[in-house]
Amino acid sequence: MDNNCLRSEAFLNGLRDYFYLINRNFPEKGTLKLVGDRYRLNGDQRTILYRGITSEEKAGRRTGRLSVEIKDKYLLIDGYNVLFTLLNYRLGRITFISNDRIVRDAGSLHGKLRDEDLFMETLDLLFDFLTEHKPSFVHFYIDSPVSLSTFHNRIINEKIRKNEISGICEIVKSPDQSLKKHSEGIIATSDSVIIDKTGNAITDLPCLVLKSGFRARFVDLNEILAKTRFDGMNKDL
Repeated sequence: MDNNCLRSEAFLNGLRDYFYLINRNFPEKGTLKLVGDRYRLNGDQRTILYRGITSEEKAGRRTGRLSVEIKDKYLLIDGYNVLFTLLNYRLGRITFISNDRIVRDAGSLHGKLRDEDLFMETLDLLFDFLTEHKPSFVHFYIDSPVSLSTFHNRIINEKIRKNEISGICEIVKSPDQSLKKHSEGIIATSDSVIIDKTGNAITDLPCLVLKSGFRARFVDLNEILAKTRFDGMNKDL
């Protein structure tokens, strides 16, 4: 997992400028192109900015709803969102803590799996965690357009039964729409649209699973931002 692109001078300058403009309500996509082109950022660096940085106001609201406790809770899981984050970490893709304190990755699977065996290992890792931490009920939602979703739905329901977990896996066209309808339960997702639309508590399930299973450590964009802003202040003095 090569995190050197997160420490290059070009990325640090781009991070500082992108954060500054986003906090002044500049449009995300336009700002990303402006900053990315100015500092000649590569695809991973642009993805990290887009997925990893939001305004201080939004970041604060999201962070304030984060929960690390799932025991005896009704857990709603954005299935592929969670599983692809775990899988990208296992594949060695850049994985980082966004400025809203949620783990995201710079992977680009786009619903296409290239290592089904590793995906199954990742599924086992998730179920080991769920079995140990015992939520009261688990409701998986997985995207029907993703390849092998019907097969994965059957496998997940089998694992739910085998591990004696109360729960169900359901195939839906859009997990976003299904999850936003719930007024109760904790939602496991890093999808910003879902997080910003729901009033439910949010849990960063990939972070919890990876820290439990691998003692994973992630690059924290908050720490990089703080250092970048401090260094920028010093240069101005």
